[in-house]
Amino acid sequence: MKKLWKFLLDNSLLLVIGAVIALVWANCGQAALDAYHHILHAHFSFMDNPLYGTDIGDGSGLKHFDVHFFINDFLMAFFFMAAGKEVFEATFPGGALHNPKQAATPLIATAGGVLGPIGVYLLIALLFHNTFGYEMNTGTPNDLMHGWAVPTATDIAFSAMIARIIFGGKHPAVPFLLLLAIADDAVGLVIIAVAFGSGFGINTLIGLGAVAALMCIGYFLFNKKLKWNSWVPYFILMLLCWLCFGYAGIHCSLGFIPIVVCMPHAAEDDGVHSDDERGKDDALNKLQTAFYVPTEIILGLFGFASAGVAFTTIGFPTACVALALIIGKMVGIFTFGGISGKILGLPEGMSYKDLLVLGSAAGIGFTVALFVAGVAFPDGDTKDAAKLGALLSLGSMVVAFALSRVCKTERRA
Repeated sequence: MKKLWKFLLDNSLLLVIGAVIALVWANCGQAALDAYHHILHAHFSFMDNPLYGTDIGDGSGLKHFDVHFFINDFLMAFFFMAAGKEVFEATFPGGALHNPKQAATPLIATAGGVLGPIGVYLLIALLFHNTFGYEMNTGTPNDLMHGWAVPTATDIAFSAMIARIIFGGKHPAVPFLLLLAIADDAVGLVIIAVAFGSGFGINTLIGLGAVAALMCIGYFLFNKKLKWNSWVPYFILMLLCWLCFGYAGIHCSLGFIPIVVCMPHAAEDDGVHSDDERGKDDALNKLQTAFYVPTEIILGLFGFASAGVAFTTIGFPTACVALALIIGKMVGIFTFGGISGKILGLPEGMSYKDLLVLGSAAGIGFTVALFVAGVAFPDGDTKDAAKLGALLSLGSMVVAFALSRVCKTERRA
């Protein structure tokens, strides 16, 4: 049982189990689907607070607090914290992305990971509009075109899991993908705020100012002056930073990351989720070790909370979103990353074949894609069809594994 538990944790398979349970539950009839949504959206009325009235992100203002929000916006902050830690360490000496020119390549590839899916989505939507005269209940062709932003973001949890299985924890492609995915999601959140949100206001400025103040406390006071190597005071700052993100109307799940870069860290990076790092005594690795098992359990809850969509909602938006993610991501990342790699170089030990496999692994859309679908499509059937497309983008896993076999990808555990 210990070996099985370790295998499930090391490969983030609790995430898959949670998603499968949700899909099965949601497709066991209307009563089961209603019960699923009732559980997720049970509202904690005692959390109502008029100060937190902005709604940018998945309930990211703290005005509407339910089970779904608790899992996606608070608990998932622990996963983004772990992902941010790996990217942070990878940019330091000994890390795969310590060379600024090489770190620039995944950021440039991010542009392809955004523009590629948008292009494919609009092309397919235009085809459906002209050829089939798309219509779904009260939906219109314009509604379909309005979903261009749904496939822009990469799901960090699923994509990182696939990359770790294919490449192993010590392959430079893994931190490359993590950096790309985080930047990708950041772009997606900006799109949410600009294209679908109510814009930035005074709350945003105040919240971001408070985040900057907390970062200064963490770095200059706790780290440099007091030289605290315990993770506890930094974690307190993370909780405060999370609240500031909510007040600012920014997606709360990213709220822990600003403090991560302020913490004492190891001099060298041993690779993503390496067992060797769990024995290090710096505050950052102590924090990751303390929350390693809880984070994997959280991923299982996240899969359950996000994947409950009925298959009966399949439609044209499903094809648009799924194909935009599976094809657009791979083509966009490989094109932009390949051009940048020719000019600036790829990380040492990473090939263009690895970039192709990585681009396919990045074609999984989940968290941000599901949220944008809900914002872009007010119509229930169209919204659920688009969400199903985000779920079907898990087909990128099959493509990624197939390409890894064809390209004979080297695994570095």
